Amino acid sequence: MDNGLYVTLTRQLAMFRDMDATANNIANANTTGYTAEHIIFSTYMGKDNNQGDTNPLSFGYDIATYRDTSSGSLKVTGNDLDTAIEGNGFFIVETPLGTRYTRNGNFHLAPDGTLVTSEGYPVLDNANQHIVFDESTRTIQIGEAGNIKANGADFATLGIGEFANPKLLERLNGSLFKSNVTPQAPQNSRVLQGMLESSNVQPVQELTHMVSVQHAVADTAQFVAVMYDLERKTSDAWAQQT
Repeated sequence: MDNGLYVTLTRQLAMFRDMDATANNIANANTTGYTAEHIIFSTYMGKDNNQGDTNPLSFGYDIATYRDTSSGSLKVTGNDLDTAIEGNGFFIVETPLGTRYTRNGNFHLAPDGTLVTSEGYPVLDNANQHIVFDESTRTIQIGEAGNIKANGADFATLGIGEFANPKLLERLNGSLFKSNVTPQAPQNSRVLQGMLESSNVQPVQELTHMVSVQHAVADTAQFVAVMYDLERKTSDAWAQQT
């Protein structure tokens, strides 16, 4: 295969992954607590087998993805169980696969009174225990430190953890993460009751980027088709001469 095709195909593969990441961002533009992901591109020099080291080839590839950890805008819901974190903290929740972390504070009560996430996972307190309200609970107040009052009396404190580098958390779905690092106690996080953090995705920017990438993919595909056609014609001409 022509070296130009090798170089072009590496760029094509990287753009396909860029399209996947962008499409996922667009799909989660309305997911509470979602943080956008982007592709990091780079180049590396490869040996040209036809010319040795005198004329190396420059290949493009996507070396990694990174998350934009900036906070999304806050929206008022008026729901006492909706909570948002202003700062770097994450709510701590329990799943069948272990402890996980989320910025999605769209909580509700399960039939038994357990405070759970929108996916149904129990929200943990600062002692890693479930938060369970009894039937007599009429009012729930959540303070800025995550302290909860039920019917005006101190009841529990939301489990909130902070990470030195939140970019290292592994995303499991839209707004749920896992980490092998034990989170630190909250120092710079403030809990806001009756509010939710919106996704930090910028839909217009993502759509514009998607269109740009699609055009680049189409142009690259056309180039590959032309190169294959030239190789075929060259091969046919050589066969006729021999």
